Amino acid sequence: MLISYGCAYESQSREKLVSSFEDNFGFKPPESVEKIKLKNWGMYDTQVHWMSFTYDSKVFEKIIDHDQLLEIAESNSPDFKKIIEELEKDVHHPKWLNLPNENVERIYHKKDFLDHTFSEYYLWTDKEMEMTYLYVHFFD
Repeated sequence: MLISYGCAYESQSREKLVSSFEDNFGFKPPESVEKIKLKNWGMYDTQVHWMSFTYDSKVFEKIIDHDQLLEIAESNSPDFKKIIEELEKDVHHPKWLNLPNENVERIYHKKDFLDHTFSEYYLWTDKEMEMTYLYVHFFD
């Protein structure tokens, strides 16, 4: 008998997601962040977290300052392309997620930053859509 221990949670209610934003970035989103979307998915010891929110340059800079030690993958670089390939492999991503494309200048990223066997973090802004996206994946 095959037993699957999986779960998912998704919300687009800004009011319900203020605490998730604060947990991720260390501060509550200002009113300029009008929209917040979240999806969490997990199975066994693997967890994936997606978030998107309205782009605001001051908020974005505050996030970058908070999440020090981020590396930068510039558009069309080998690292940028590799990250996109990794993100495309994830079949559980939410429908509202816009993968990095020609509207994205850079992806901020880091690996093995959580107290887990493996963790990765990707943050990018689609300036045409005026949305910022976060992807965090970890497992033990």
